[in-house]
Amino acid sequence: MDKANPSCFLFCMLTLFVSGSLLFFLGFFPASQSQLVEIYGNGNVTTKPTQLDGVNLKVPAGGPKQVILLVIDALRFDFVTASKMPYAYDHSCKFLSLKVDIPTVTMPRLKSIVTGAVSNFIDIVLNLGHTTALKDSLLHRLRAKEKTAVFAGDRTWIELFPREFSRYYENIDSFFVYDFFLGDSNITDTLKQEIQRNDWHFLILHYLGLDHIGHVEGSESETISKKLLEMDSVIEYITKNPKFENHLLLVTADHGMRNGGGHGGNEKEEVNVPIMLFQANCLTKGKRPSLSQRNQIDLAPTLAIILDIDIPETSLSCLIPEFFESYTQEAQLYHLLYNAQHLMNKLTRKLSIDYIRQRAYYQWWQEARNSHKHFLLSNISSLVTFEKAKQNYMRFSKEVSRQLTQTLVEFEYDFIVIALTITTLSALTLLLNVLFENPLLCVMSKGFSLTVFLRCCFMATVINYLCHYFNIISRSLLSGILLTLPVAFSLYLIWDLFQLILQIILPLSPKFKAHFKLSIPSVLTTIFFIQIATRGSSSLIEEEHWTWYYLTPTLLIFLTAQNFHNNIKHFWRNQKLRENMLLLRQTFEMRNAVFLLLIIVFCRYLNANDARGYYTMDLATIFRRKGNLFYLDLILLTGLGMLWWLLRKYNSPLQMFTCLVTLLSVFGYRQSPKYPGIPLLIFWCGVLTTACIHYSDICCKRGRSHSLGATFNLLALLKTNLTCCLLVSALLHDPHNVILLPALIFMLETSYQLCDNLYLKDKRLYNRSYILILKTVLTIFIANTFYFFQGNTNKLSTININPGYIGLKSYNALLVGSLITLNMYCAQINAYLYLVWHMFNTQVQTLPIRQEKEQITNMQLFESTEEDLYLVLNLYTTTTVVPVAVYWWLLIAFRYHLFIYSVYAPKAIYECFQILVFYLNFIITTLYFKLFK
Repeated sequence: MDKANPSCFLFCMLTLFVSGSLLFFLGFFPASQSQLVEIYGNGNVTTKPTQLDGVNLKVPAGGPKQVILLVIDALRFDFVTASKMPYAYDHSCKFLSLKVDIPTVTMPRLKSIVTGAVSNFIDIVLNLGHTTALKDSLLHRLRAKEKTAVFAGDRTWIELFPREFSRYYENIDSFFVYDFFLGDSNITDTLKQEIQRNDWHFLILHYLGLDHIGHVEGSESETISKKLLEMDSVIEYITKNPKFENHLLLVTADHGMRNGGGHGGNEKEEVNVPIMLFQANCLTKGKRPSLSQRNQIDLAPTLAIILDIDIPETSLSCLIPEFFESYTQEAQLYHLLYNAQHLMNKLTRKLSIDYIRQRAYYQWWQEARNSHKHFLLSNISSLVTFEKAKQNYMRFSKEVSRQLTQTLVEFEYDFIVIALTITTLSALTLLLNVLFENPLLCVMSKGFSLTVFLRCCFMATVINYLCHYFNIISRSLLSGILLTLPVAFSLYLIWDLFQLILQIILPLSPKFKAHFKLSIPSVLTTIFFIQIATRGSSSLIEEEHWTWYYLTPTLLIFLTAQNFHNNIKHFWRNQKLRENMLLLRQTFEMRNAVFLLLIIVFCRYLNANDARGYYTMDLATIFRRKGNLFYLDLILLTGLGMLWWLLRKYNSPLQMFTCLVTLLSVFGYRQSPKYPGIPLLIFWCGVLTTACIHYSDICCKRGRSHSLGATFNLLALLKTNLTCCLLVSALLHDPHNVILLPALIFMLETSYQLCDNLYLKDKRLYNRSYILILKTVLTIFIANTFYFFQGNTNKLSTININPGYIGLKSYNALLVGSLITLNMYCAQINAYLYLVWHMFNTQVQTLPIRQEKEQITNMQLFESTEEDLYLVLNLYTTTTVVPVAVYWWLLIAFRYHLFIYSVYAPKAIYECFQILVFYLNFIITTLYFKLFK
């Protein structure tokens, strides 16, 4: 391998891994509709039955004249109480609990309500960006019957149904979370206009204020109570309106709200939502909520029956029988038969009739039809016969619905096989490159000749034939060969790598043993593989922060103990009083290591990020209480002051002044959230001024003839990026989390000092490469620990979206996504920038000594720095990529696990996104170095 382009090699390997990871996502979370067509059919709906085994059936008359569906975003079940929503609680005809499927975010939940099918998990990604219009749903069937639908609220409905509403009033700023009341007030005004009209059959209202309050202020906010009373008054207005005589009102939610205020996971507060039915002349008002629980997807066929339209072909769900108790017994059985027949038709498309007849649910189907027929032919209606038919219809529908839902779990195995091959190959190559110093030299030296290409084509043909034989790939032969060609080439390279590993490992020469011991210390290797092994447990994924809370302090204690041991050893060996006093002084200066442990304890209790909710009380919750706002301001000022004090090392007096003004504007913004314009203007002007001062110095120095001009310019550029990134992070962080920024820098500085002390005490045992490796691993561990200190978890419900809207008055997907990403991964970004800056700064600081002893020149310094940078990037890339590559294999192994979509899939999204963030960091750093080189 050409040693002049090591960063190019790393870039190619990392690009290959990122591409393979994205391909894995396409295969594991397929967006293809092929399997849906197989289950749903080609668009033909199940016609309403007119006969039952020779007995004529009478289609029941239509339901209410007008139906209103009121969706209160993030209304969880326990929010509807006699104190929080008194009118709705006392006057609902039916009050049930709905079980919501994951992911608990808006767009997939709306799909389930209107289609009756479980949405794909990839919808959580689509929820943040472009939404594809649906091809079949309740609204499509309503339009086919020439009935009118009207909508007001969340614009996601308009993206799903661009042509199905006769009139719509969308909330333009649906994603703007700081809008608590204005958007909802506009929806209520629309309601007051539409309820006076008689030209619509279905009115959908989607209120967003409650969800926004939860995201910004949490589930314990006092504003929550005000919003619930507002929603209660809307329900009261509808039901007491004179026009409500022949109306029906359904009140529900798309998803719930976790205790922290977010959503997206599978906690009980997120997956349990209410469904309330209001109707004139209701005989069950004032009754307590029913203990029975239905599925959210059951709303689709239920609403279809109420609206007197066909059940959508996409529906895989059952009816909610409690909503039809006011219907006649004959009408109830007819609707149950219609829905069961609909599910039976779907089942026969998926499975053979001989297989179906051997299952228990087929007997329930036959018994239900026989009881139904007996009920119709009997002169005297029998309650026992009616209940028997009803119960058999219901349990048949539930079981078939479960069977059909399970068949939706389909994977694109051809994409997965290629993705796993690519990611494994690139991860293995990077790992071997760290362990054995460019082992691919002999492999790559073979070149890519015609012989190699023909061998790969032959292997691809064999692989493709085997995949078709075992039904792994269902594509044509030609496309299959094209898909499996990269697999064949990867296998060819893996075989060469395997031969090379055998040649290296089997002799076990002393030189190899010494090199391995020197390159990867056993302690770091053990900790690294422990961290990888934890990904095989769903519980350890949910509680991953405990792994980092244990491993990082352990590594720091081990490092401190090594320093203390070396100091004591040199103290007893030295006979000179002056050197002994110096050793005692250095030992005393190690008190910072004790501060590190105290900082870890403090940061651990700053945010409660326990996925299972065992520990809900944290310092952040205490600070947010009404009587403790002084302490929240105090910790914010402390964090800003400490950050400014630490930035003094990297900035001139003028730059420190601009940093001070910038940080004070952050405090001003937090004190005046209603008038944020002036503080934010000062902040961004301060950041821009700080950057301009740095860049002007770089431009001036670049034109001078300086022996180390390029090195100093690159150092200044890295310093600029680090300073500006810390300033922006201070703005985006929650007030109590700002103190994490100086804590991160202090912990990195202290740990680097401990590493340098090891090098100074024994340069034979701890050479520069060893110390650089140790610093890199420490940086990764500390960055991941602070990531969880910030309150992040592997649950999607803990994503903090508030930073994305700071300073914005409308939703911008790119800007909001960038700010959220910068806030979430600021620990990884800042730690990486600090490591690279520290590496260059160390080279410059040690230059006079090295020039005196080694006669080093500017070019030699740059080459030495390039070697160090390559070592850091190589190790950083490998330790980032290898755990993800292992996790892709675990996902396949656990693809039918009970927690695949509640635990493993969210973690996969985080892993893929973290790789992309590091990929951008890698590109920027490499470009900077190439530019100044």
